[in-house]
Amino acid sequence: MKNISQRNLEKTISKRFFLLSIFKGGIVGAIGWRFFDLQMIENKKYEKLSDNNQFNYHMIAPERGRILDRKMRLLAGNMDGFSLVLNWNKNINVESIIKDILSVIKIDPKDLNNFFKEINSNKNEFAKEILITKNLSQKDVSKLAVRSIEFPEVSFLITKKRVYPQGIIAGHITGYIGPYSEKDTKINIKPHTSWIEVGKAGLEKFFDEELRGKFGRKRNEVTSKGHIVASQIYENTISGNDIQTSLDMGLQAFALERFEKGNNTLVSIKNEKIKKQIEKSKKINFINNDYVYKDKKNRIVNPESGSLIVMDIENGEIICSVSSPGYDPNIFSNDLEVNVWNNLKNNSRSPLLNRSMSGVYPPGSTIKMAVALAALENGIIDYNTKFYCDGAKKLGESTFHCWAKDGHGKLNLTEAIERSCDVYFYELGLKVGIDKIALMMKRLGLGQYYDVEINDKSKGVVPNIEWKFKRDGLQWSMGETLNASIGQGYLLTTPLQLTTMIARIANGKFSVTPTLMINRNKNRFKDLNINPQHLNFIKNSMERVVKGNNGTARNYQIGSKKVEMAGKTGTVQVVRISEAEREKGLVKNEDRPWEKRDHALFVGYAPASKPKYAITVVVEHGGSGSSTAAPIARDIFKHIFKV
Repeated sequence: MKNISQRNLEKTISKRFFLLSIFKGGIVGAIGWRFFDLQMIENKKYEKLSDNNQFNYHMIAPERGRILDRKMRLLAGNMDGFSLVLNWNKNINVESIIKDILSVIKIDPKDLNNFFKEINSNKNEFAKEILITKNLSQKDVSKLAVRSIEFPEVSFLITKKRVYPQGIIAGHITGYIGPYSEKDTKINIKPHTSWIEVGKAGLEKFFDEELRGKFGRKRNEVTSKGHIVASQIYENTISGNDIQTSLDMGLQAFALERFEKGNNTLVSIKNEKIKKQIEKSKKINFINNDYVYKDKKNRIVNPESGSLIVMDIENGEIICSVSSPGYDPNIFSNDLEVNVWNNLKNNSRSPLLNRSMSGVYPPGSTIKMAVALAALENGIIDYNTKFYCDGAKKLGESTFHCWAKDGHGKLNLTEAIERSCDVYFYELGLKVGIDKIALMMKRLGLGQYYDVEINDKSKGVVPNIEWKFKRDGLQWSMGETLNASIGQGYLLTTPLQLTTMIARIANGKFSVTPTLMINRNKNRFKDLNINPQHLNFIKNSMERVVKGNNGTARNYQIGSKKVEMAGKTGTVQVVRISEAEREKGLVKNEDRPWEKRDHALFVGYAPASKPKYAITVVVEHGGSGSSTAAPIARDIFKHIFKV
């Protein structure tokens, strides 16, 4: 029989054994649960982590879509090229790899400098592809390929280099592409690469997503140290879409050449006298390799600066858009030299500015049709209303001059448009008032943005009483109305807006809006809602500008019975002429410094009998609209209609 102490000992042992069994069971259960958790519940998580350690995914850029003109001629396309890329990770010795590569091929020091900048700016530890150079030749590729086992960290990309066959002819419209950067915040891609290129200007920027296409992905199998052991396409690319514009490159090339020439002549730089003149002149910024321009006084001059636009009045399609001076977008397809960029950026004539869409100018007399329509539509005058011009209009203590020093005498509205009488429109402006004039200008397309396919465009300024009070806190004055009535003062327009205004007048029915795309504007315009009789009267007056005995453009008729143009000239003062200068006698425009000369403008349409195309020509500091801009417009229409 067990004594008490034995029984107590057995109880203690049993109790301890029970507790130990529970503890052991708990441990086994926990381990079992963890095995179950790892195998069943968190299996996908660890499988993903394993894949991430084993595989690297890299984006593959698709082939960019082409940009074409209305006849399917190439404006922007792609050319095969080869790039060398480092598959970077934190475990590799970059300097050693580059040293080994340089023992086999040569790499441009500039490319290497950009590469190391990218390496040094890399703040995270994630593996990524970093561009070494995109200028590999096929020979370079072959040399590296046969020794690829020595360079497991690098790979080749067969890339497409962007090319612009039309060069400077269409540079402002096509724009260009460049490396993706942090500034491209609106572009929805996070590539972790330095080689992807996106649109930076022009159509390339506006249609970037459509042109770019869809990126693919490449899967690289890597070792624990980041070395690639296998590679395959994980997701295929989808090429970008082609864009067909409304431009006609044949007309565009002719228009650019004709515009740049102006009234000057081409001379060969092989002539010794010409060479000496070029060397002496520090302001000749744009010189052709073989020729330069010479004016009527035998001075070497730059090509004309400004804009020329031709638009179809029925559908708003822009078939020609010239901005001079321009730039060749091909320079951006290679690594842009700093000095080349600085020359473009700092050039006094701003070759990067798309003057057709973004340049703003006082329109001068080219908006007198809008003032006339405002008066007619509001019943303020009729077709026979006359005013007397003696060469000036006095308002208080100020005198507002007509371009004709001795005046035009008594004129009706048609004669005032034909002869571009400023005094007539001073009188008209005072009767109509700035607010009604501003409303008509906006109805005709001034002072507003259009849904045209360019990001950088200007709205211009169409002032009125409210506009000035909001801007300056001041009341509008009658003198400001006089200035606005002849297209000066606060009033600013773009060449695109002036072309749209003429297209609406010539069309007569619809509020045509511009587009750079072919077949886009079918049946989508609002009614113009201007009395057709008033519009026909204005069009007849514009015909008189060209065909009338006193028309300001009478010397520049097309001269064809089937095709003649109608239009309106404009000359805009850049520097105000003082009373003292008037008394001494006006200095001829061509004798002033270039930057102080008047702007020359012409707006019009053709054929006058059955309008098809509207045109605007703006020649910066070109002098008289009738002698400089009108002959350019005439020659453009002669080219279009093969007269």
